Amino acid sequence: MKTNNAIQKVNIILNLIIDEHVAKFKRSKEFKVTPNYGCKKFYLDKIDGSYDNSIYSLIHYIMYQEGIYNNFLNDYQLKELEMVIEEYPTSIYGPNEEEDENYEEIQYDFLDKVYSEGISCVANRLLKEGFAVREHFMDYLDDNEE
Repeated sequence: MKTNNAIQKVNIILNLIIDEHVAKFKRSKEFKVTPNYGCKKFYLDKIDGSYDNSIYSLIHYIMYQEGIYNNFLNDYQLKELEMVIEEYPTSIYGPNEEEDENYEEIQYDFLDKVYSEGISCVANRLLKEGFAVREHFMDYLDDNEE
């Protein structure tokens, strides 16, 4: 699976989650979702601060439960991922810069791109649905978008 395929799969799932929750967003004015991933409660507009219940955590659990990580991580890294899931469920996986010889490939060419594109997908979808989230997602939107 190439990075673009991973991004596409994650974005499809994010859009399905938004489909299931958009009416609730309009009623509650908050972007809480309760999909069958990870801790089952995430806030799509929680980008900064801890990963707990954040959009990063949701994307992390999508990649985990959908087997996307299996296409990019080696056996050692998959064991590290399992340890993170079990011992630090409110955190997200990241390769070890000092120990993983493919650190840059995994971190920059895969993880950073999947997270960034996933957050952009959510931002664009929420804007399309009429929510005033532009300022909140400013770092994830193209300058040309209205």
